[in-house]
Amino acid sequence: MKKRIDLEKIIETFLYYTKINTTSVDGSKELPSCKNQYKLAEYVVSQFSDVPEVQTSIKENAIATIHLPANIPDAPSIVFFAHLDTAPDHSTDTHAFRVKKYNGGAIPFAGSVEKLSPQDNPELLNYIGQDIIVTDGTSLLGADDKAAIAAGVEALKYMINTPSFSHGDIRLVLLPDEETGIRGAKALDVGELNSDFGICLDCCEIGEYVVENWYAGSARITVRGVTAHPMSAKGKLVNALCIATEIIAALPEKERPEHTEKREGYYWVHNLHGDTASATLDIAIRDFELTGYKQRKAVLENIVKSINQRWKSERITLVLTDIYENVKPALDKTPAILDNVRQAMRNLGITPKPLIMRGGYDGSVITPKGLPTINIFTGAHNFHSTREFLPVESLRLASEMLLEMVELSVPEVQK
Repeated sequence: MKKRIDLEKIIETFLYYTKINTTSVDGSKELPSCKNQYKLAEYVVSQFSDVPEVQTSIKENAIATIHLPANIPDAPSIVFFAHLDTAPDHSTDTHAFRVKKYNGGAIPFAGSVEKLSPQDNPELLNYIGQDIIVTDGTSLLGADDKAAIAAGVEALKYMINTPSFSHGDIRLVLLPDEETGIRGAKALDVGELNSDFGICLDCCEIGEYVVENWYAGSARITVRGVTAHPMSAKGKLVNALCIATEIIAALPEKERPEHTEKREGYYWVHNLHGDTASATLDIAIRDFELTGYKQRKAVLENIVKSINQRWKSERITLVLTDIYENVKPALDKTPAILDNVRQAMRNLGITPKPLIMRGGYDGSVITPKGLPTINIFTGAHNFHSTREFLPVESLRLASEMLLEMVELSVPEVQK
């Protein structure tokens, strides 16, 4: 097996990044939503400041680019993407610990009475004898997505320090606020990159790669009520909360997240607030097929239209917003990218595990902009959980994957 990436070095790199708290702020209009995302981008860029051939930049919105120019002609230009933020599910500072030579038992958390056990996480048993990085049980680990940053940085450093390694233009691009609406990717000028394809590292266990993801949208429904004192409310009171719950009841009962799996879409009612006078209802819309996604939006439009007609007024307003797209149609048109992924895994002794992703990633926004972008593993498990853990050999292999994919992309006559 190839071992171009130094295990101890990539662990050190990753652990340092986890010490910078980059929790995104849900609902913030600022980009980045927290200043530490810019601080992390600044630090990563500084690691290349003394390399003459490398060009770097950081925009005010924390989008950072580290560009290693090609050392051969006619090789594809490739972008490594990673996001700077960690999910707002837990905002406390990360306290990461390295468990040496995991023995197959439960791992106690230093800051909690709970344990990371193979009974609840049977995949732990795949890593017996390996070192594993965990938290103290009170925070996210941040491997989503700082493991990706570490993998990209160490792959770039290897290429810089190994002049005989042939490559086209290589860029590492760091994006803010992926966790709160993929906002960094939406702000990215893909044309500036002038690249052939991209690689995100933003899915879980070793061997996983995304072959498709959701079409995703949101519906914000606003209900306008009429207030009245309850003692004389008959014929006068129009309760906005009751109308909102009527809308919820009109949705297909079995098409909710808790009833769906695999390629089944859903409506997710995830926020309702207000009072008698007014109420706001937020519904996430997800489907793997474009026709199904459009149909779900039409269902909501018809529900709103029907209730408005009954009230004989525009009491309810609906705003539909498209968030990201399924990458499958674009990736199907560029099969060489997925072939590259699978061959790179086989070369490294990794079993390819195609993943239908019930979620989105930066590439879900970048791909429709014209830059087909695959998503491969970081090696971590339990994203967005205090039980997040990262086998260190999987992290090293994530970085090796970048090198292998670059190497496979170079024309044979240039090698």
